[in-house]
Amino acid sequence: MKAKRFLFLRFTQAAFLGLVLFCLVPCAGGITPAQALVEQKPLAVSQKGATYVGTETCLSCHEDQGKTFKLSPHAKIAGKGSTDEANGCEICHGPGSIHAENGGGKGNAIINPKKDPTICFTCHMEKKMEFRLPNHHPVLEGKMSCTDCHNMHSEDAKPWSATSMEGPNEVCFKCHKDQQGPFVYEHPAMREGCTTCHKVHGSINAKMLLARDFNLCLKCHAQANFPTLVEDDDHTNNMKRSGACWTCHTKPHGSNFASKFTY
Repeated sequence: MKAKRFLFLRFTQAAFLGLVLFCLVPCAGGITPAQALVEQKPLAVSQKGATYVGTETCLSCHEDQGKTFKLSPHAKIAGKGSTDEANGCEICHGPGSIHAENGGGKGNAIINPKKDPTICFTCHMEKKMEFRLPNHHPVLEGKMSCTDCHNMHSEDAKPWSATSMEGPNEVCFKCHKDQQGPFVYEHPAMREGCTTCHKVHGSINAKMLLARDFNLCLKCHAQANFPTLVEDDDHTNNMKRSGACWTCHTKPHGSNFASKFTY
């Protein structure tokens, strides 16, 4: 019975994600990021009359960004070519002639991903899909931006990557300070990073969890080398009745009062 229920849940999740993907993929139109930069109407308005000037022109003012950008994963898509094409900085920021001629500043026909994530979604289409799931960070609603969590120009464009010197949770703690601790009783999973339990862009589960019930906790707590949760019949029956460990263990990030994270 447990196996059937597990398979049913997984089938339901896969079917829902497949339906969302089916609805979103045709919108992409099979175009490249450079084509999308020019052809998408919402972006074209801010670029009217601007032409491509090349990365070297950008670096004459933005020298610091240029130095760190060389270490960024985004540098891999920064192609080289004539200045009548989108290359380097202008793949994401759009044609920079008007911006450069006016010495930068606001309102000078440059795309700012901090204000509008549309340009990010020309490559990261799967993230746009995740932001449309029932539980998600409010990026599409305009309450957050990709740049709140990602430093686009640096080696930490993807937080807690192999090149990052920050802890795995630092980017999350900028907003979720109440989960930071330190706690007297720390949940060791916190050392592995928030993504151990949470799908950070969006999820079909509440609180953006990877699973909706005790299957999430059993990823770790059913292993032979980890203290098991199913050590007696009473505990097992309680798990079956409640459906989720956090019904009793209400402080899963850590607690100052209970070693079992019950309060």
